[in-house]
Amino acid sequence: KAVVSTQSTGVVWSAIEVVRYPFYIVQLYGWYFPKLTWTRYNAWIPLYPTGIICEALLAFWCIGLVSTSGRLSVSLPNSLNFAFDFTLYLKLHLVMTAIGGVSLISYMASQRSRAMKKLAKLSSYAEVQKREIDLIKIRQKKESKKAK
Repeated sequence: KAVVSTQSTGVVWSAIEVVRYPFYIVQLYGWYFPKLTWTRYNAWIPLYPTGIICEALLAFWCIGLVSTSGRLSVSLPNSLNFAFDFTLYLKLHLVMTAIGGVSLISYMASQRSRAMKKLAKLSSYAEVQKREIDLIKIRQKKESKKAK
């Protein structure tokens, strides 16, 4: 179970980055790729919840393994006079994954709303420009026929 969840988590979070970084490069140069913009602000819808669930499942399954084995935990007394319970850390991580996941998804939903409005505006602006260019070409053809 944990191996599948680990692989799924890696694949899902990597898939998000495959779309995100090209989008940032395009934005950096000021280019306009509406399909990339659309993909950037819609690909997260299935990927973020899947990644959050895989990460939470992985932490949940590891709690039992770590609590029985005591791995990665440091108990007192030791030379550093420091204690660390990895089981407690995993439980806190699980709670923070849920809280952080909800806030991340709500933030991305608001970003998506803004980006889709902007994309619709730019798309309609591009269509208007194309129509204006077509009208200018039609006028030029009519004027050239009249001049003959």
